[in-house]
Amino acid sequence: MASRFIPRSKPFNRIGVLTTQQKMLEKNFSFLTCHIHRDVLICTGKLADPDWKYHYHVKIECVAGKEPKSTILFPVIQPSREIHMYPDHSLCLSYDGDVNWNARTELYRYTVPWIVEWIHYYEIYLENGGNWEGPESSVHLRIEDMNENIENGSVE
Repeated sequence: MASRFIPRSKPFNRIGVLTTQQKMLEKNFSFLTCHIHRDVLICTGKLADPDWKYHYHVKIECVAGKEPKSTILFPVIQPSREIHMYPDHSLCLSYDGDVNWNARTELYRYTVPWIVEWIHYYEIYLENGGNWEGPESSVHLRIEDMNENIENGSVE
């Protein structure tokens, strides 16, 4: 029962939130192409830098109010705990408690810069013989912490 002194949290318009996120991502990162499918914002794009060995094709999937799932589509990388990549090729990008993910969290401020940072450290990893030099959280890379792109599982 809700207290008359503590209001219930108001539900938010999922499509409105996702549409706003889409506009901000596309405005700030022209390499991304985004669309909304089944209440999931899906953005794909190619990241390249002259100093990188590869051009990286990435995918970001986000359910309104949740931490997005970020995946490297190409090149095909062998997932491992060492490089902070889950078995489904999604990335472990944040520490527990880094950001309080909610409907107002601006994805363009966090997700894309964190993907670029991950790629930067992966490129160093390739050059230095397999030593990960990026920041790490020993408690975050657990299968149960893997980000999902729907309320209770993954969209195929």
